[in-house]
Amino acid sequence: MLTADEIHTELKKLGCDIKPGEHHPFYAYEHYVGNDIYLYVKRKVKKEPLVLPPRGGQIGRDLRNIAGLHISAQPSKNSNYRRFPKRNGQSQFGYPAEVANADVLKEVVNILRGQQTDSSLTERENAQPNKEDAMQFPLNQILYGPPGTGKTYRTTDLAVQITDPEWYRENGTQSDSEENRAALKARFDELVQEERIRFTTFHQSFAYEDFIEGIRAESDPETGELHYPVRDGVFKTLCKNADKRVIAHQTISPESLADRAVWKMSLGNSQTAEAGEVFTECLENDYVLLGWGEDADFSGCDDYESVKKRYLEHNPSEKQEYAFRAVNTFRNHVKEGDLLVISDGNSRFRAIAEVTGPHRTLEEKPDWFHQARNVKWLQVYESSRPVSELYASQFTQMTLYKLKPSKLKTNRLLEMVSTDSPEESAPPHVLIIDEINRGNIARIFGELITLLEPSKRAGASDAQSVTLPYSKEQFSVPSNVFIIGTMNTADKSLAQLDLALRRRFSFVEMLPDPISLSDITVYDIPLDTLLDMINQRIEVLLDSDHQIGHAYFIELADMESESERQVALRQIFRDKVIPLLQEYFFEDYERIGWVLNDPAKASEHKFITPGTTGANAFTRNLTDLFPGKIAEQLTDSRFRINETAFDEAEAYQQIVGMHR
Repeated sequence: MLTADEIHTELKKLGCDIKPGEHHPFYAYEHYVGNDIYLYVKRKVKKEPLVLPPRGGQIGRDLRNIAGLHISAQPSKNSNYRRFPKRNGQSQFGYPAEVANADVLKEVVNILRGQQTDSSLTERENAQPNKEDAMQFPLNQILYGPPGTGKTYRTTDLAVQITDPEWYRENGTQSDSEENRAALKARFDELVQEERIRFTTFHQSFAYEDFIEGIRAESDPETGELHYPVRDGVFKTLCKNADKRVIAHQTISPESLADRAVWKMSLGNSQTAEAGEVFTECLENDYVLLGWGEDADFSGCDDYESVKKRYLEHNPSEKQEYAFRAVNTFRNHVKEGDLLVISDGNSRFRAIAEVTGPHRTLEEKPDWFHQARNVKWLQVYESSRPVSELYASQFTQMTLYKLKPSKLKTNRLLEMVSTDSPEESAPPHVLIIDEINRGNIARIFGELITLLEPSKRAGASDAQSVTLPYSKEQFSVPSNVFIIGTMNTADKSLAQLDLALRRRFSFVEMLPDPISLSDITVYDIPLDTLLDMINQRIEVLLDSDHQIGHAYFIELADMESESERQVALRQIFRDKVIPLLQEYFFEDYERIGWVLNDPAKASEHKFITPGTTGANAFTRNLTDLFPGKIAEQLTDSRFRINETAFDEAEAYQQIVGMHR
């Protein structure tokens, strides 16, 4: 990648220099391209030094399709970009980028000048996730509203739009239809399997250890020893998935992949610091190491029995049968040309290597990793990747074993190890947090609440990181991680929400939508009118946060017969509407009756009736319960739900037929 000074020099060679009489801003070099278009080069920075002006349409697509130009999905804001537009009325903004070489930079200038482009450079597949599409969404947003307004339902739609905009444009725009909704849900499930979308629900017991990282007690199946490893939580795992920086990359011929076996291998115990030390040593020396076998020389041991014999000669106390099998597999079954997937625990991998040499024993090493095979490192990641990217199940804790071809995602593996240019950034990733207001925000997010801000994300103008308390790792939030929360306002209003969360999230209100129920009638009652009347009464008696959502009634839209809709309406009122109103009004049955317009109904049509109406033979009047003077002072507050009203058409009709 070109450095800032190299880009500055090359732009001047292309005739892009600061206008005469002008001075460069303090923070960046300014280059005039023509057509009132400017480029900026950040001074003395190593990452993404070139800053492109915001460009949509065909020019934006052409720029994104240049192979060797890597444009950040997150805008950079700085007043030094003085010729760029302002973002939301605030500081000027552009999109930082990395440039592979001078030819790529020339292609950028040609596109901005409207000149003929070099088609050999614009070969990036159009199917690559469109980062500009994702940028139209806030990085952090909360869908809030009363229950039943489709908040969780909407997250499916939003998550697919963000993570796979190309698919959504082609398949998801008609998602209201049953067929397209099914296709959308199927794509959502695929993205969940690929670990590009994660779903979690906050609750009172949810903690930092579940969300970021925590210590878990586990036993090693090979040794039986108890360990207390640090395990990543749902948010940290997603952030790792979204960080795809490659620190080593070489390729093999794609035609030869079918002839190679693929093995999973652990380098050291992932539950201890040992794994990191062994992995680093292997990277530096282009080999992989096996701990089993210690420093025994297995020369001439070409089968299991000879390996076991030599092992016991060196260490007679070894009792684990797997120790002999591991050495035999490493020496005699793993062949030159085979691929090794280096695991990072059971759910992640951090490198892929090609075996390039025979087994050998390293001598004069101070530790106990002596059994070695030379390798060529094909792909090494800064942060480990989810195993689901390559394999259809979790790894086991066995040190070395062959991966099943039926579970191996061969096309994905081929893409990783045979593509000339490494993948340097992952597509957008989405975390859905249902019921976000039910968790203790300070306890769950801890010190990471600040890192959610766009300006504090990795690669942003004011990027920040923290040292995590358990693993002691440096952690930052990638700019391609989106958070979608849902919040039920019947549980907690916005005013009660954690202020730190409110400052860092955009809020999208989702109110009941009676229009979605138009053209649906039951007992000749328009459902949109029924829902609207109930909700307006709730607003008067309580507030708008405790309305009833249209989703409770939406199932009636798919019912063709009147009798089906009547049965469904009875169940909805009995099992959902009445219990919800009981919760809203703290079982103040008089007000519940007002919401359902019971005072205007005949007694047999009321959903809520006084305790003495229709009661059993044991129900007594106040005068039978209290002395006369006391009974005269009391108001009978006993109420009951009238079960017979659920079968009466008039009980529903008179909700909207209010007598004045």
